[in-house]
Order: sequence, then structure tokens, then C-alpha cells
Amino acid sequence: MRALYVVEQGAVLRRSGELLVVERDGETLARAPLLRLQLVILFGNVHVTTPTLVVLLERGIELVLLTADGEYRGRLVGPEATSAELRIRQLEAARDEALALDLARRFVRGKLRNQGVLLMQYRDRHPDIPRAIDALRDALQRAARAGGHGGLLAAEGYGSGAYFSALATLFPPAFSFPGRQRRPPPDPVNALLSLGYTLLAQRAVSALRAVGLDPHVGFLHQLRPGRPSLALDLIEEFRPVVDAFVLDLLTRGQLLPEHFAPPQPERGVRLTPDGLRLFLAAWEGWWEQPVALAGTRRPARDALFEQARRLARVLRAPAEPYLTVPIEAWWQADESVDPHPAREQP
Repeated sequence: MRALYVVEQGAVLRRSGELLVVERDGETLARAPLLRLQLVILFGNVHVTTPTLVVLLERGIELVLLTADGEYRGRLVGPEATSAELRIRQLEAARDEALALDLARRFVRGKLRNQGVLLMQYRDRHPDIPRAIDALRDALQRAARAGGHGGLLAAEGYGSGAYFSALATLFPPAFSFPGRQRRPPPDPVNALLSLGYTLLAQRAVSALRAVGLDPHVGFLHQLRPGRPSLALDLIEEFRPVVDAFVLDLLTRGQLLPEHFAPPQPERGVRLTPDGLRLFLAAWEGWWEQPVALAGTRRPARDALFEQARRLARVLRAPAEPYLTVPIEAWWQADESVDPHPAREQP
């Protein structure tokens, strides 16, 4: 998915022929061809002209509004062009306890397995890491045995707790990580993880809408007003990819402590404007790298769309299993974690 991010406060987004142009104080800051765009994300105080809104709606380009800190506000989308039959099947599946549990189990196992794949690459770095890998194996077994959502969530929480404790040992000394904390993020690592998960969830919403699914009716994440539960289901197996991105970004020194604003009681730690620009440039590059998808080499950004299409096929034909996406392109998988989705036996 091609995305345009606009972070300059007070900027104006306007259409100029087949281009979107970002301007501020009479200066052109960026241009993006409409033909290549599928998503526009605005951070904070950015103005959009009415003709630009019209062309985005006509072209099916979704407009997502975030705060300057990267928290979700809302989205503007064009008319639905989806299959009512598929959405009915989705609702029926959500009410089918056995099918809903099977799908929820696959989302959780994909996440736990990919967490293990990431830690395997660093298993000799710290004694906590082999212990966490053992805990993730145990969590996978617990998830396989879980007889309901409660047991499944308990297995996921157990495995993820061990995972984040081990992950904390891998970050540079300048970026201490006390563990996953969300609102408000108390440290730079948590701030980056939250921003990455938010951006990933917005891509997932767009992917699900594109294949005709309702992003709000999930299987692992239960119904809650305003929450894109199915999008959150879809990104579970990709969360470790975001973790790896943040680890790589900080380890390589692409972001430094000075790229983060001092913490505030209501907002926690946030990126500075320069830090946000650096993050987004690196983020797009990370998702442009080629990976193996459906037998072809394609940009990693297509992975969410591939999974959304796969889920739609499963809902149309429930006998077909939902398989997690191969992530060997990001990390060399280790057989002791068994990340290969074709072998999944829930």
C-alpha cells in the first residue's frame, strides 16, 4: 500500500492535476502522484482543500487523521463497494463459537510463533532470552489446548510477558525499556511501538475494507464501539515485525535520544517533528523490502492485503484453514520454534 504522510503543522494538502501537493507558507514541501496512493495519513493540524477531499473519495484513497502525537482520530472513506454476502458470512462466523475460536487461536499462535522467531536471532545475547523462548513454546502449547477465549488470552499474555522481558535486554543502553506500557508511553521504545502498531492497524483497516470485510467485527478481539477489532486480529502476527523494526532503528542509531520530546503527564514521551519524519521515512523503507508472498516476491507492505484476502477466502469456505504469513524474509526461521505456517496444527 502506497501511503503519504503529512506531518508539517499548518500545511495544506491540495490537488494539482494528477498530483497531491503539500504546501506551507507558499512553499511546496512534497508532491505525490495520485495514481500511486492508497492511503493518506495526516498528523495534527493539516488542512485539506475540498477538491482534494473529492478526488480522494472518487479514487478510493482513504484519509486517516491522527493527532500530532500519532493517536487515532478518524478516517474518511468513499462509498462501500463490497459484497454484502461476505459480510453476512463474517457475522455468522463471529457468532459461531467453534469457528471464531479457531480463527482467534490462529491469530494468537501466529503472534507467539513470530515472537519466538525474533528472539531466536538473539538467543546467545542474554540468559533471559532462552528462558523466554521456552516460555513461548509453553504458551503455544497452552494456546493449542485453550478451550475458550479466556484461556487463549491467558496463553497470549503469558507468552508476551516473557517475550517483552527478553526483548528489553536487546535495546541500546540509551533506550531502557521497562516493558510494554501503552497510555501514555513512558519511554521512547514504548512510544515507537505504539506509533508503529497504530500505523499498522490503519493499514489493516484499509486492507480489510478493500476485500469487503468489516474491520470492526473480530474473532480474537471482541466487539467494542469504535474499535476495529478485526484489524487488531489481523495485525497480531505482524506485531513482532514492528518490534524488529523499532529494535533495528534504535540499534543502528537512526533515532537518538534528542529525537524525543521530554515526557509530559498526559502525553508521555513523543517524537519531535524531526524524529517523526525520520521514523516515517524508515518505516516506509522497511515495508518496501521484498518478501515471499503467495509464491512471488512482493513488497512487504502487500502482506496485510494478502492476509486480508486469505481471511476472506476462509470465511467464504470455512474448511480452508487460515495460515499465518511466512516471515522467513525478515528472519531466518529456527526449526525449534517452528514458524512455518504450513505445519500449523491447532
